[in-house]
Amino acid sequence: MAVYYVEYGTAWTLHGYQLVDRSTGQYKTTPTLATGDFKVEKDGGAAANLTSLPSVSPAGGSSVSISFSKAELQCKQLTLRIVDAAGAEWNDDCIHIFTVGNATAHEQFNRFHATVALSPASRQEVTGGVWEELRTNHLGAGSFGQGVSSVQGSVSGNVAGSVGSVAGNVDGSVTGSVGSVASGGITAASFAPDALSAPALSAAAAQKLADEILNRNLAGGGSGNSRNVRNALRGLRNRVKNQGGTLSIYEEDDTTIAWTAATTTAAGDPMTELDPT
Repeated sequence: MAVYYVEYGTAWTLHGYQLVDRSTGQYKTTPTLATGDFKVEKDGGAAANLTSLPSVSPAGGSSVSISFSKAELQCKQLTLRIVDAAGAEWNDDCIHIFTVGNATAHEQFNRFHATVALSPASRQEVTGGVWEELRTNHLGAGSFGQGVSSVQGSVSGNVAGSVGSVAGNVDGSVTGSVGSVASGGITAASFAPDALSAPALSAAAAQKLADEILNRNLAGGGSGNSRNVRNALRGLRNRVKNQGGTLSIYEEDDTTIAWTAATTTAAGDPMTELDPT
């Protein structure tokens, strides 16, 4: 009786199997192999003929090649009974095959692979153990563990490369640069009272704020439109000209018209109405 381990559901051939001559006790040369001599039982099920009849290989010798199909190896244990159905050329024999490398195999571990693959459950155990590990156990200077543990306190330098972003809170300070902040990432509660003081804003930033105020729609709720703060102030400082019933308010170059208004006049041309367009 022989025992073999084979990959689950993978066709496999056993070469060099030897049958023992019942009369001489020696290996049987050129045994007569016929249908019914090789029976397979899968996981204790009913016996059936082996799909492929074995052959003597090389021809004229005693070595027998026995091939198993993918379907025949889709089980935990396969038993091959070898009995000369026509007579007694060789001693009865039996081969046991245990499958590996599959969730439904005899062994999930695949001993034939150069690398070891962990099952999903094993991977969860490993990753769970990593995340549950105490930070205080990994504070070696310059180590990855030290870098991870420091996130609880301060982040020094840049958060970049494969990390890319920090999801959640950093309880401490960030010394370095932040490439970008997601939309809505900074809320009103993030600012201390008077945090945006004059020294906190550059001249360019202050100018952009002022420009946006001038561009604010008088009706609120947005910017732009001709009825904005900038156009409202232009009539106080820029060129204003009444041209036969049309009042023109100019831009700061006193050449380009910013907006116009239709005027209504009475005798002597006193202006009685100003209707901006």
